[in-house]
Amino acid sequence: MLCSGGRFVVKFGGSSLRDSFEEALSFVSRLWDENEVVVVVSALKGVTDMLEGISRGNGSVQSVEELHLEFAKRRGVSPSVLSPILEELRRINTLNLPWEAFRDHVLSLGEMLSGIIFTEALRRRGIPAVLFEPWEILMTDGRFGNAEIDLRASRKTVKPVEEALEEGLVPVVPGFVGGYSGFRTTLGRGGSDYTASALGSLIGASGVIIMSDVEGIYTADPRKVLGARLIPFVSFGEAYVAARLGMKVLHPKAAEVAGPIHLGRTRDWHIGTVVGYESSGIPIVTYRVEGSDGIVSVVGVDSLGSFPFERHEEKGIPWVSVRVPLSRLGSALNAIHWEVIGRRIMFSRALSTVQVVI
Repeated sequence: MLCSGGRFVVKFGGSSLRDSFEEALSFVSRLWDENEVVVVVSALKGVTDMLEGISRGNGSVQSVEELHLEFAKRRGVSPSVLSPILEELRRINTLNLPWEAFRDHVLSLGEMLSGIIFTEALRRRGIPAVLFEPWEILMTDGRFGNAEIDLRASRKTVKPVEEALEEGLVPVVPGFVGGYSGFRTTLGRGGSDYTASALGSLIGASGVIIMSDVEGIYTADPRKVLGARLIPFVSFGEAYVAARLGMKVLHPKAAEVAGPIHLGRTRDWHIGTVVGYESSGIPIVTYRVEGSDGIVSVVGVDSLGSFPFERHEEKGIPWVSVRVPLSRLGSALNAIHWEVIGRRIMFSRALSTVQVVI
């Protein structure tokens, strides 16, 4: 394990909860054996989109209800514990709120449902878990849909979490959600990472562990680039810039407020990347879609030899961007990755071979 006698925040993504639930529970149990642990959970994969539809009047409350009741039952959790939140969801249209506040209120229920299930599952394993309402402990600036956590204000409201840790409990905090003047505010897609890093900063955690269905940060999206390689160390600045430019592994704000962040895969507990003060010096190729074009960005370089590019710099990190038609995005990603990563790997292997022969 990472260390003994530490204080950690561990976050599980929606895919992890859906596909590797038992492994997530076991990970928390093992970590809790010798450490203080706060757990942050996302909504089950796909649920936020379902709730988004409900907030717009074209989604199915019944589908969300059935999904969670079945999921809880299969995990040995009594479906009755979900009744208060499901009843709130059934009556959601009686809320008299401005549209943006209404939407965030609806979206907050996904993390609450998964938080309840995870808390009860931990208790069934004999772990004294306690669920917190995130809008009571993390205060935000009130920007519905993309709120920023007010760390100064939250230092007071997070005290109950610290007290629970001191009592030997495992606080479970639904991610993605904060509070502002009695309203619930969401932190943007992927905001559970931000919840975890903010909590890590507020409670003085030894580290933040973000577990998902991928083991860390790769040189490019491995689903689109066959030769993508795992990067062991990425600096805070590199992670922030790459995330802002389209990298999905980490929320950009998460890289701004915490100490070391350990990224790993829930299924086999493999920690693949540490985001911190050290860098492996390896470029990161990422992308985003802008209209009918794809914008390919390479973080950590200031030029490309074979492509027309624009040069940029942010937080002291150089990066370049290339605009391509969406129809060519896949081939451009692979070609650019080969130029900045593939040749480097081939050269490194060749050099190693020469050294062995000598």
